[in-house]
Amino acid sequence: MEKAYNHLQAENDWYHRWEENGLFTPADEPSGIPFSIILPPPNVTGSLHIGHALTLSLPDIIVRRKKMQGFHVLWLPGVDHAGIATQMMVEKNLRKERGLAKENLGRERFLQLVWDWKNESEKKIVTQIKKLGLALDWTRMKFTLSDQMQHAVRKVFVALYREGKIYQGTYMVNRCPSCKTVLSDLEVEHKEVRGRLTYIRYPLRHDPGHGVVVATTRPETMLGDVAVAVHPRDARYKKWIGQELVLPLTGRFIPVVGDEDVDREFGTGAVKVTPAHDPADFKIALKHRLDKIVVIDEQARMTGPIPEKYAGLDRFACRREVVEDLRRLGLVEKEEEYTHNVGHCQRCETVVEPNISRQWFLKTGELAPPAIEAVRDGRIVFIPNKWKKVYFNWMENIQDWCISRQLWWGHRIPAFYCQDCHEVVVSEEIPQRCPACPSTRLVQDEDVLDTWFSSALWPFITLGWQDGGRDFKTFYPTSIMATAFDIIFFWVARMIMMGLHFGQAVPFREVLINGLIRDEKGQKMSKTKNNAVDPLDIIQEYGADALRFTLAIQAVPGMDISLSINRIKGYKAFANKVWNASRYVVMNLKGDEPERIDPRSISDADKWVLHALNGVVDKVNASFDEYRMYEAADLIYHFIWDEYCDWYLEFSKNDLDNPYTRSVLKLTLFRLLQLLHPFMPFISEEIHQRIRGEKEFLIQTEFPAFDGGWVFPEAHAAVETLKKIVAETRKTRTENRIEPNKKIPIYLKCDSVTERAQLEGHLKYFDFLCRSQKTEIVGDFSLLPRGFRGVSQSWEILLPFVDDQDRLRELHRLHGEQEKLGRLIAQMEEKLGGGFAARAPAEIIQNFKRNLQEAIDRQAKIRRTIEDLS
Repeated sequence: MEKAYNHLQAENDWYHRWEENGLFTPADEPSGIPFSIILPPPNVTGSLHIGHALTLSLPDIIVRRKKMQGFHVLWLPGVDHAGIATQMMVEKNLRKERGLAKENLGRERFLQLVWDWKNESEKKIVTQIKKLGLALDWTRMKFTLSDQMQHAVRKVFVALYREGKIYQGTYMVNRCPSCKTVLSDLEVEHKEVRGRLTYIRYPLRHDPGHGVVVATTRPETMLGDVAVAVHPRDARYKKWIGQELVLPLTGRFIPVVGDEDVDREFGTGAVKVTPAHDPADFKIALKHRLDKIVVIDEQARMTGPIPEKYAGLDRFACRREVVEDLRRLGLVEKEEEYTHNVGHCQRCETVVEPNISRQWFLKTGELAPPAIEAVRDGRIVFIPNKWKKVYFNWMENIQDWCISRQLWWGHRIPAFYCQDCHEVVVSEEIPQRCPACPSTRLVQDEDVLDTWFSSALWPFITLGWQDGGRDFKTFYPTSIMATAFDIIFFWVARMIMMGLHFGQAVPFREVLINGLIRDEKGQKMSKTKNNAVDPLDIIQEYGADALRFTLAIQAVPGMDISLSINRIKGYKAFANKVWNASRYVVMNLKGDEPERIDPRSISDADKWVLHALNGVVDKVNASFDEYRMYEAADLIYHFIWDEYCDWYLEFSKNDLDNPYTRSVLKLTLFRLLQLLHPFMPFISEEIHQRIRGEKEFLIQTEFPAFDGGWVFPEAHAAVETLKKIVAETRKTRTENRIEPNKKIPIYLKCDSVTERAQLEGHLKYFDFLCRSQKTEIVGDFSLLPRGFRGVSQSWEILLPFVDDQDRLRELHRLHGEQEKLGRLIAQMEEKLGGGFAARAPAEIIQNFKRNLQEAIDRQAKIRRTIEDLS
């Protein structure tokens, strides 16, 4: 083996070979239980960020283990057209490079530009995914806007329309003037904004000296007012209900109406009613049959029946003009600072404009209850469970979903309008003639569907539901959906509704919720904060394995991850440790190692490592089964570093002439590579090739399971005793600055007959690891030369002094340790005497008392040693 591991070469070579050998494509004839995951499709807006690396690598870890366990696995890739986001990127690029708007090109030419962008972006994304080492079946690659997906989306839309679940209606919607489209409620982010509350007097028509004062944060909308509403039981205004007011600046007359929904405590208790530009006002207008006057257009400019001076002004410019004009008329009673929540577009952060518009909607009233029940009865499980409550809270208050968007990039709505009789035809195919009249003049709806509409169908249309495909029959329902908590509403809930309705089963059985990745200071990563990390840069510098392991070992479900380069460096060092340990094993193999290990022919050290590894395998599998991959990674990390490398490889140096010990070295390394493979696929495969057996690739081998033939409790206990004494002896040498390589005589004393016998059988390891010239286990130190002392439970250690300076140094050290122990014992006794004993569980109290007694015994031994040395 090469002295150093070259991650760049290994990662490029192995992914190509895995693909070439079809390792990620499930066999045509299933040989195991189906297990499937559909990749959460990244948006074709550019390239992947570090958050994607987390969302994608965790399910890949699960997938690789499932493949090794013999499941019939499908891990299906795809990318999302991401309507608004992608169109915005291309429009921005078009303005920057050519100084053009999309309208200058026209729909067809602009869409060709978007397709070119999509193709380039998809290439980058696929390259990044492969660099991460994902075991995806690229023969089944999907795109949300492919012909196959468009056919499926049209089929679903038409079915829902015919069921009466999709309808057109004129309602209040959120419109983004910048993105030039309506948004669903979920796409609107409410932020606290410091604004101004302006109090405006509306004079009574027949008594201009009196009037009603209203308070508003949006004075420009008064141009579209159709009434002033007051609470019918508000004594201040009761007498004016039914009278008319003069709407300032317009000369129109508007009524005072009584409405129970008016908050008497807000502002003056009188509310201006602008039905075309406020959701609450829209409801009041429906109840009182009031007109709806549109005064702000789709680009947030003033329009409609308003004074000419305001026409065409931007809404905020108009706000300033209106307030100034009202002041001149003496109709502004007062103005005050006011902090309130204002809706912003989630994509571009523009202030959203409530707007009346005719749109397409999906009724959710019948779709939501089965989706709620599927989670309530356990057919779908959220991990961690706490996200179930968030899901219920939203689903139980769900509103109809506005699914149309005023974009060009997306699934065009399959609705066609007859230009002669105005019939609306909804059809999967383009109709040749109107079914209601002889006309052939039909024009398709200009709008496209919300991106999340096609995404909601992802688990079943990617598997070929629309054609009754074999993949759908084999792999639906899918097994797990791994995603972030911030799209539970956007995506997870909608997939469940649609999957149950069309797939006739839950779309997945478990939802694994990831946290967000933050920097080491806990701040969310973003380009504006200059703390964003490109996964390709990390992979180039430290390797995909180091990145995957760093993410996995920190990925507690639902918890955010603090990512630092130092952590990644640390796990690159771990990869190097694995490489060096493997190199030691490989270079000591002679080719004559027996295939089967005979327990009668191996040392206790060999039995110890087999027993310990067996325990780790059992715990790793238990952690995996509960999706605690972070725990599994931690177990593997500490076993390899702290037990295998620090102890077993050192023990083995005494037994390398035994072919059975070499067999154990080879077998344990193989098992560790198998455990490591889901987390670190590249380095584990590279090493595996040096010791491989029948199977060419690690992913083809069987994932380790507990082996009843590897249980050696007596040998394990004996070597644990050996480790304890070696560690204390080394510590005593280090504390007293005895040269590491200098061989010295060592004397040991033990109160336990069992432990003494355990060590006596393994003194060759002790001598080697402690650099002992000779080791004697004695019953009394009083007849021996004075020396440095160490204490470990039932053991005492004596390392003879060279001169009297050694004795004085040892006395000084022991006095310091005695003082520390005295303080610790006092604190523990005080805690035990307080309320701790009454509150804590019995098991914890028992362990606490045992630790206290060990500290007291150690203190007594140190006291005797001090007396002896003095």
